[in-house]
Amino acid sequence: MSTMNVIEAAEALKVHPKTVERLINEGIIPAAKVGRAWVMMTVHVMKYLEDQIIKQTAERRGVPLPASAGGRRRGRRGTDSYPDR
Repeated sequence: MSTMNVIEAAEALKVHPKTVERLINEGIIPAAKVGRAWVMMTVHVMKYLEDQIIKQTAERRGVPLPASAGGRRRGRRGTDSYPDR
């Protein structure tokens, strides 16, 4: 399985590394602290990106999303959107 650090995830998402750290701290992207570095599964970072693309495209088109689609967050309501962890 492939992993990413904060810098690599920021490059993939085209955002600042602090934004990735915020997404980690809010529990939006699952990550583990290994030593001093955050490590994320590449599949989780790409799933977050895919969810954002689907959600934002639906919003632009005015199409309602099913309750299970887009905006996957963990920890807020006690659900885990990443069952393979």
